[in-house]
Amino acid sequence: MKLLKQVFDFYLDSSIHVALAVYALARITMYNFNIPYDEVIALALFFGTIVEYSFIKYSPLAKHYVFVAEKYIRTIQIFSGVCFLVAMYYVFQLNYKTLIAASVLVILAFLYVVPAISRERNFRSLKGAKIYIVGITWSVSTVVLPLLNNEVAISTDAYLELLQRFVFIIVLMIPFEIRDLKTDEDWLRTLPQVLGVKGVKILGIILIVAFCGLSYLMKDMSSKSHLIEIIISFLLLFAVLFSKKEQASYYSSFFVESISIVWWSLLIYA
Repeated sequence: MKLLKQVFDFYLDSSIHVALAVYALARITMYNFNIPYDEVIALALFFGTIVEYSFIKYSPLAKHYVFVAEKYIRTIQIFSGVCFLVAMYYVFQLNYKTLIAASVLVILAFLYVVPAISRERNFRSLKGAKIYIVGITWSVSTVVLPLLNNEVAISTDAYLELLQRFVFIIVLMIPFEIRDLKTDEDWLRTLPQVLGVKGVKILGIILIVAFCGLSYLMKDMSSKSHLIEIIISFLLLFAVLFSKKEQASYYSSFFVESISIVWWSLLIYA
């Protein structure tokens, strides 16, 4: 049992779960736009997300963003290094438009953690910016990049998909924002700090209605997809309403992150 918990914790701590969530969102885009499975972009996003999130989570603990003293985190770094090599294998197979767009996102992620604005602050520390940076990078990565790599025209439905995905990510972030209330500095001005826990939950409900409504504006959305997105809306509602500052250890990091995976699984297997 102890070994199983250690393996599960490594699965979460090494960002495999969040990478699977990103992979799932990219596959949802492929499904919605009738794109055959694109292994290159899907696995570039999967392995790239592991590298990116490990860098964001652990580089502040490291000297010069590289050297970490703790053995467990060093193991995660080594694993991330292997994932970096695999990610590069797939990245260099992307077409040039996708590569340019992905490069912009990588730079944004880099500035998210490295002090680029001053010696003390980075993009992550800009007041209220964190949730929107995550929303932009996830939505563009999982909607725009698969379309670009398959040379699918950016249509009205694509813009609606991008907006819906952004809304989805913002809602998904709310439980994390509420959880982090006890550790976030007041000057960060996160949504729960500005609106309060009750206020941010009301905002979450409004955004969930918007998420559900946006799918009905898309011309080529199937009735199956509409039904599944209603189910996902209820899961999002559950995630937001039951969020609190003192959460169970796996509530956000596993359950909330799993909603994307459930969405994809329902589309594929339902």
